[in-house]
Amino acid sequence: MIYSCETWELDTELYELRQAGTLCKVEPQVFDFLLFLVRNHDRVVSKEELVDEIWDGRIVSEATISTCLKGARQALGDDGRLQRLIKTVHGRGFRFVGSVTMRDSPSEPTEGRTNIGEVPSPIPVITGSPPPQAELPTHRPTSSEPSKPVIAVLPFANLSGDLDEFFADGLTEDIITNLARFRDLLVVGRTTSFQFKGQRFNLTKVCEELNAGYIVEGSVRRAGGRIRITAQLIDGVSGIHIWADSYDRDLEDLFAVQDEVTRTIAARLGVSMQGVALQRVMKKSPSELDAYECVLRGRRYSVNMDPKLHAEARDLLERAIQLDPSSADAHALLANVYLAEHRVEANPRPNPIERALEMAERAVRLDPQNAYARCWLAIVHFFRCENEAFEAEADRALALNPNDPEILADCGHYFTFMGHFDKGYALSRRAQQLNPMHPGWYQFSFARYFYHKREYEQALAEMRRASMNDFYWMHALIAACQGQLGQPEAAQSLARVYALKPNFSAYRELKKWNPDPDDMEHIVEGLRKAGLQEAA
Repeated sequence: MIYSCETWELDTELYELRQAGTLCKVEPQVFDFLLFLVRNHDRVVSKEELVDEIWDGRIVSEATISTCLKGARQALGDDGRLQRLIKTVHGRGFRFVGSVTMRDSPSEPTEGRTNIGEVPSPIPVITGSPPPQAELPTHRPTSSEPSKPVIAVLPFANLSGDLDEFFADGLTEDIITNLARFRDLLVVGRTTSFQFKGQRFNLTKVCEELNAGYIVEGSVRRAGGRIRITAQLIDGVSGIHIWADSYDRDLEDLFAVQDEVTRTIAARLGVSMQGVALQRVMKKSPSELDAYECVLRGRRYSVNMDPKLHAEARDLLERAIQLDPSSADAHALLANVYLAEHRVEANPRPNPIERALEMAERAVRLDPQNAYARCWLAIVHFFRCENEAFEAEADRALALNPNDPEILADCGHYFTFMGHFDKGYALSRRAQQLNPMHPGWYQFSFARYFYHKREYEQALAEMRRASMNDFYWMHALIAACQGQLGQPEAAQSLARVYALKPNFSAYRELKKWNPDPDDMEHIVEGLRKAGLQEAA
């Protein structure tokens, strides 16, 4: 078996660790240590389990375990400070937190998968997007197919004789409903999908019949007071597993479990599908893109906030509107991009807020049920300091799709900046849970929350996790935290702000972001302690 993460591969057949195809030297115990963590990446592994697995239960010192841990991190380019891939959970053990895929080694026999009705045993295949080195499946829609991915959710198999059939059916229906909320997916309806309940069909033929590129299938099993639900996303042409996960819960409230799991599955599937679609679109030149593909490419700016991507996104989205004037998504995302000219002064043109408002209002008129459009109309209201209008539109967006991590994170971000710290924190935490591979800007809500609570060490840790080293506001918040803590590095962090943005003004920047007045003074206080000389 070969386990992959980023550019690394662990080959259990050849007992090799490779990076981008190049063999890496690693001690046998370090290999075993790393392999055990990767195989159990969905949970925390205790030191006792590691001792039993690697040293056969023999007594070993803490130093021996630490040496193995250090060797495993170094082999992957990780370290104890960053803990990017191997995380220490104090008092409990360790967890591999990287995105893992697995496939058979070339020398191992492979088993074909032809019947949809067969429910596979749970396997920890994919917890994120496919690895960079893997070639994505190549479902090519016909000329009559829409450019958006079409996904069919087949009825989840009931593996428990004593479990009422309605629970498995209800779970399937809820996943269909929640997936249909995502703007980048077209979902085959319940009536059509349920025609295949209890039947055994060839995967490719089912996809052809439903005109679907992807299949979701899964199972439900109850044992005692626990319930286990597995779900998998499969490419309909190649049969490759794009994503899979399992959920174990106490069965205290059947319907609460169903609600929690369906929301999580829908969000993970939505994020995975958007990632797959984007990777395919990136292979095309801009002149080949249709309106939907322009939107996908333009959305990259929302993740990275790179000024070059901003210019590209603006061009792509203006082209998308020319190609399809009825696209609510294109108008909403263009509101985001125009607003960045005001927020972070990215490639500015005159009247950015007015242009953003026009795009957001037009998006909502085109599709009043579009959660993303409502979200960006809310954010435009935020920057116009129209707080009641912001809250109303944000709540509408969240009601329309409470499972989209991007909407949750955006709303949480601005509720926090406005001074509604508890609500903003809760929304942002939910977004982070639904999208574990989230971009760094998610951390700003948490940093502002902990700074408000005067937990400066925690706020500082949240900003360092953001890893947005070219964004001046990250260094400004770090400087404020360090200033409050009396750390000598505060002056250096403040200097980094001015290096990135020579005309930086704390008051002008903060007022732009519509802060609570007390919170604004609190941040300026930290910056003054870091060395800020600016007058009010």
